[in-house]
Amino acid sequence: MNKFLTSFILLLLLFSAAYLQAQNNVGIGIANPDPNAILHIESNSKGVLIPRLDAAERASLGAALNPTNQGLLVFGPDTNQFWYWDGTQWIPFPVPPIPGPTGPTGPQGIQGIVGPTGAQGPTGLTGDTGPVGPQGITGNTGSTGPTGTGSDNTAHAFNPDGSVLITDAGGTLTTTAQAWLVGGNTNPASNNLGQTGNAPLVFVTNNTDRMSVQANGDIFVAGSKPIKVIRYYCNGCDDPNRNTSVSTTDWVAVVAGFYPTNQDGSKTESTRARVYPSGGTWWFKGDLESPSDEDWSVDIMFIKKQLVDDQRPASSNGGGTGF
Repeated sequence: MNKFLTSFILLLLLFSAAYLQAQNNVGIGIANPDPNAILHIESNSKGVLIPRLDAAERASLGAALNPTNQGLLVFGPDTNQFWYWDGTQWIPFPVPPIPGPTGPTGPQGIQGIVGPTGAQGPTGLTGDTGPVGPQGITGNTGSTGPTGTGSDNTAHAFNPDGSVLITDAGGTLTTTAQAWLVGGNTNPASNNLGQTGNAPLVFVTNNTDRMSVQANGDIFVAGSKPIKVIRYYCNGCDDPNRNTSVSTTDWVAVVAGFYPTNQDGSKTESTRARVYPSGGTWWFKGDLESPSDEDWSVDIMFIKKQLVDDQRPASSNGGGTGF
């Protein structure tokens, strides 16, 4: 808006300084302006510079214009076009011409000379794999080739001494190492069975460790030594009846020794003692000659059930087999 007013004031000053040739007729740079022009500007070295307004400035000016300002002219430096006010909005000009309809296609020209072949272009990407073709016809079976020389094992057997006989097309081979035969060996050179290294010899049935000979020579049955002896004692006890807490499922128990001691040491007591099963464990029951309190101890031997055929009655007071 400010640019427009400034240009307008300068233009008025120029008009005032110009020579007025006739009424309502102004000339700038010419003594005799054209009588048909209200303003005649003449120059061989200068032009007319009208106000330059960008889009924001045009919008600001347009807010103050109305239809009576139709024809107002400015130049838009942002679009490199002139703009005029049509009474309601700014219109740019000149407007690019609208292309006319395409004319008919002309006749085909004469085929030109083929140019030289260009350089080889780079190899393109590999295309997708095509579909699998149909199955071909099965060919005829060829003739059977000649039989090769046999060399596979044809027979083997165990000798009574544990060595093995292996027979093939080249003859029979007898091993020097001897095997321990399941059915038994007959006079082998060595009757040794076991480990030559520092490892236990384990006997297994039903995929369970039943017995083993340890590397130091100890014999184990079902994971532990087959016999153990435990001493029990009681101070000031008469007619004892005690639980050993040892399972009757895994062990058989026998009294190995009973040692009572009378209080004054004047005599040796006679005793009776036994072990019996009750509630899944072995119990010890004894009887001293005198009713006085005594100190005593007892040795009980427990043996793995796998090693014992225990024919005693289950009752603690049951009888035995008669002589």
